[in-house]
Amino acid sequence: MTIYKYNSADNHLDQRWIPADLWQSRVASNFRRDAPKVVERDGSWVWEWEGRIFGGRDGGSADSPDNRRILEEHYGTHADGLPDGALPPADPEIILRHMDMAGIWAYVGYAAVRKWQVGDVALRHEIHRVYNDWMMELNAVQPDRLLMLPIMPVFDPGATLVELERMKALGCKAVEFPVADLAEDIWAECWDPFWSACEDGNVTVCSHIGDSAGAPYPPTTRGARMAYFSCVPFSAAKPISELAYSGTLMRHPRLRYNYGECRAGWGPMLLQWMDRQAIERPGLFADTGLKEMPSAYVRRQVTITYEEDYVAGMLLHHPESGMADILMWGADYPHGQGVWPDASQVMDRMFEGLDDGLRRRIVFDRCLEVFDLEGPPV
Repeated sequence: MTIYKYNSADNHLDQRWIPADLWQSRVASNFRRDAPKVVERDGSWVWEWEGRIFGGRDGGSADSPDNRRILEEHYGTHADGLPDGALPPADPEIILRHMDMAGIWAYVGYAAVRKWQVGDVALRHEIHRVYNDWMMELNAVQPDRLLMLPIMPVFDPGATLVELERMKALGCKAVEFPVADLAEDIWAECWDPFWSACEDGNVTVCSHIGDSAGAPYPPTTRGARMAYFSCVPFSAAKPISELAYSGTLMRHPRLRYNYGECRAGWGPMLLQWMDRQAIERPGLFADTGLKEMPSAYVRRQVTITYEEDYVAGMLLHHPESGMADILMWGADYPHGQGVWPDASQVMDRMFEGLDDGLRRRIVFDRCLEVFDLEGPPV
């Protein structure tokens, strides 16, 4: 009998784990020629669409002669029980088995598809449609445990609302809202109908660190790329503060917003600094129309996830930091930097000297609340 100790609010379905025929078997016939497909180039299996190769990375590993090698690279000894051709993050049975190994009940999954650059807007919509339908099919296997996130087509605000309503009709509990690809700023008025529709449908909005579709990484020379990766978590500060100061959270008090894999140690500084602006610039603050300090809205409606963050652990000893209000755990499965299948050492260090109830809230209860899940039987 599995004892569930955690819920993971950040996991991944990278392109190498997507079935090779997903789009070719599902897109409308007029899109088939340019839709994503897996092809062989120079001995590697890669994704191709619109006649272009994406990134040169392995694609559709189930169809690749290197499938066993890829499984062993990502899963080590845990690959021994996986059949050749397995695509673990795309297989609900394997996902749930792997979550059981780690004592994890709920699994929230982000896609690599949000990073795909597609020139034809109609094709981009079709790619999203097919992917989102597939996500909801996977979720239907265990609706209280699997939350594979449909991606909102935020490059088209009107279509975003339409797609949200379509997903709600399929029982969607949460969606991905890629802030790097927004057609309009997150504080813009055009998004208000979307926020309202999320409130009405009890749908949680999730964003994840990462650049816009097709954006290249900085060069490796003189540490530029390492500096980039060092700063990535702080990119969450801007949309969170904009949601607060724009009045979006105030106008939509039932809206829940989660930012994935941005770590958390910087969070208390953001809360304090937002409030300090209200004090230092009282005229501008009055113009916002906020009835409370911005940090109050963030504490009530925003969460951020981490894998291991010992700075956040230290700040949990200080209730005034707000860390206990916004922190939520994610395993980052199946990425190597993540914490799976044994999170015990990380958790023991992270929560050393802290109340067991606080630990449970951050690693278990909060995820159930944010995503409106029942959780395992007692």
